[in-house]
Amino acid sequence: MNRTERNLYELYFKKIAIEHIREARISKGWTQAKLAEAIDVSHEFIRSLESLKGKNSFSAFTAWRISKVLDVSLDTLLEFNMEQFRPIIEKAMQENIS
Repeated sequence: MNRTERNLYELYFKKIAIEHIREARISKGWTQAKLAEAIDVSHEFIRSLESLKGKNSFSAFTAWRISKVLDVSLDTLLEFNMEQFRPIIEKAMQENIS
């Protein structure tokens, strides 16, 4: 796997992890503000994290804290199936070459 391909997988991984965090938060009935308070970050951090245009990275420690307060396993939050994204990545790689 070359660097460009790895970067694309990492981008999709982050997006999926963020979506899992959002789903876990909503399923618990929590607002972004409540999650922010529970893990001691700003509401803006969570809002930006969940925004398509916002922050798309966070530390492993932050992911762990989120999993603990939402009572969801870290495995669940970070679940990612590379095979699901292979066609998207291959298409992006082809377009990058062309």
